[in-house]
Formats: sequence, structure tokens, C-alpha cells
Amino acid sequence: MEELGESARIVCVSGGTSGIGAGLVEAFLDAGDRVYTFGRDPARLAALRSRWADAVDEDALVALEGDVTDDGFRRRLVERLAADVGRLDILVNNAGVIRDSGTLEESLEHWRETIEINLIAPFALTQSCVGLLGRAAAPVVINLSSACAQHPFVTCTSTSYSVSKAGLDMLTRRLALALGPRGIRVNGVAPGVVDTAMWGGATDLMQEISARRHVLRQEVVTPADVADAVMFLVSSRARLVTGAILNVDAGYTLG
Repeated sequence: MEELGESARIVCVSGGTSGIGAGLVEAFLDAGDRVYTFGRDPARLAALRSRWADAVDEDALVALEGDVTDDGFRRRLVERLAADVGRLDILVNNAGVIRDSGTLEESLEHWRETIEINLIAPFALTQSCVGLLGRAAAPVVINLSSACAQHPFVTCTSTSYSVSKAGLDMLTRRLALALGPRGIRVNGVAPGVVDTAMWGGATDLMQEISARRHVLRQEVVTPADVADAVMFLVSSRARLVTGAILNVDAGYTLG
């Protein structure tokens, strides 16, 4: 990890304790940034702090227990950022949930939870952070979407998940339109099947898909692959990219 200096960006990653989120935390820390993240699971938070103990000691990593759907927590998070650093360079709306429960079999409780976490919370957190983002030199918001937002794949068995991510893609474009005049770029990253606990059996699934569809054979997306795409979109190389959804799916969405 690079030494934290005056040029370090201030980054907030929701749901950074596992999977893609943990990969994003690692990438930003390796880039020398100061990262604020949070999650609901105390055990995962403890594991994250233990893994990055030096970063925690140096205040390069702040890992908080909190729920992105909680208005009170979002308010406290923004207050903490304002008190600590007074700005936010990068917000990554990563926290998400998927319920493997079919279409008509899925309960309304699951639907409400999925929409609340995957769609409403990213809007609410972005809305809360706009003031801090506006104080940064080149602020960026990244929304973690999914290839499942773009086609009703039979391999994605949660309809509420696909619908929530499709809504997130439109939210990304609407926020880009609304926040552009303030100099805030907003983009999305849409992974395909990722080798994380959320998907489970990712390697076997991608091998099955590659046998019958046009994808990069035997290629499974990793959290590091997703992080690479995010790191490009938050960099100056993408300074004129906004309202875009970047697929990182090894060709999963090609049909």
C-alpha cells in the first residue's frame, strides 16, 4: 500500500466487507487512498480490520458497522466524513442483495428488501453525499449494477434482483444528467458471473454458459477485474465519461 499523502482521494464504499466490495477496498488502499466503508456483519468487519490492520492504524481505512438502508446511519456517516475530511472524492454504491427464489415464488418481503437495498439506498446515499462530493476537485459516483439488468437470463433466478439493477442503471443515467452541471460524474459497472459467495459455483456456471453462448471460454470474472474497471472510471483517463454502464462480464451479455 502506498503511503497516505495529501493527494490521497477520499473514498466511500458501501458494503466493503466481502466479495466485490472487499476487492474495491483493496484496490483503493493499494492506490494510496483513504477509504471509508461499512457493513452489517460484525464478524466480516472484524476480518476486514484485521486484514488491513496497518491501514486502520494509519487512518487510511475506516470500517464502520452500519446498514445502508438506515436513514440515521447514512446521516451519521456523512457527519463523520464532514468532520474528518470535509469532502468526498469517490462514492461507490456497492452494497447489494440477491435472493435465489424464482419469479412468482418470490415473496413480497424479498422484493421490498431487494429494491430497498439495491435501488433506493444508492439514491439515498448519493443524495446525502452530494454536498461533500461538491467540495471535491473531480468527484465521481459509481453504481455497481449487474449483467442481469440487461437481459432476463435464466441463470439469474431472482427477478427482483434483475429489476432492481435495471432500475439502478436508469438511476445512474438520471444522476449523471442531474449532477453533471455540478461537475460530478456518475457511471455504472455491470459484472457478469463473479467468483464471490453471492454467486456460488461461479466457475462451473461460466463453463456451462461458455459451452452454449459466445463468451470468453473458461473466463470467470473476479472482484479484482471489477475493481480494475472501477479504478479506470474514477481516474482522470475517464474524465469525460459519465452516464455510462461498463460491462465486465467476459461476454455474458452478448446473447
